[in-house]
Amino acid sequence: MKLALADDGPQAGFLHRGKQVNDNTASTRRLAVSDCGYRGPSLVMEPRDPALRVRRILPGESLGDVQRLRREVYFHEQGQQREDSRGIVDGLDGSGTVIVVESGAEAVGTLRIHDFDALTVQVEYGRLFQIDDFARAWPLSQVAVGTRLAVQSEQRVKGTVDSLIGETYRYGLEHGIRFGLAACAPSWHGLFEYYGFREYLPPAILPNGDAVLRMLLVLEDAAHLRECDSPLQHLVRDPAAADAPLAWMRRTFKLAH
Repeated sequence: MKLALADDGPQAGFLHRGKQVNDNTASTRRLAVSDCGYRGPSLVMEPRDPALRVRRILPGESLGDVQRLRREVYFHEQGQQREDSRGIVDGLDGSGTVIVVESGAEAVGTLRIHDFDALTVQVEYGRLFQIDDFARAWPLSQVAVGTRLAVQSEQRVKGTVDSLIGETYRYGLEHGIRFGLAACAPSWHGLFEYYGFREYLPPAILPNGDAVLRMLLVLEDAAHLRECDSPLQHLVRDPAAADAPLAWMRRTFKLAH
């Protein structure tokens, strides 16, 4: 099973080909393919394991252990000994910011973020997300897409994933991002809904025949994040900043809420 965000093959996208994990214990809440999203009490980006740290790998910097983690999740967990190098590193790695959660020197979670100001990102993902609609109303530097998600099997717990998504949200706020885009397998709808994403377009069919949901997060949408009980609600700085993006989103994509 894979979680594919902006993915149309191993060479492009937010891939998480992991084993399904179910663990209902409150202390180590696991997020799995079957999980419809955590619905317990809201947490303020719960205190992370002190053994973990989160950092950003900037464009042009070495990916380091992130390559090993991608290889482990995308290929070894699937029993594939033959590796497609494009599934580990691609041309967009040099221009994106990579968020990584580390335990000591080991990467245990990662994802990559790009805005659509770069032509290469427009070419790779523009059609999937109907980026022309955004371009008519917003600077494309304010629209971002997350790709290349990988979390070590032992670390697929709520705290690790919250740390990864939370740091990505902080990055978005710091860089003036209004919209975060993602495409995920239907079985992962509940997980992304929990963090505050909405479907804004009908599902897309990828060249390999897989269906993906096209989802959107409006940053600073405090009311919706509270409704979802998303841990991101506690990172909102200026709720009024979401008013114009929300009005445009509802008008453009005919969304009721």
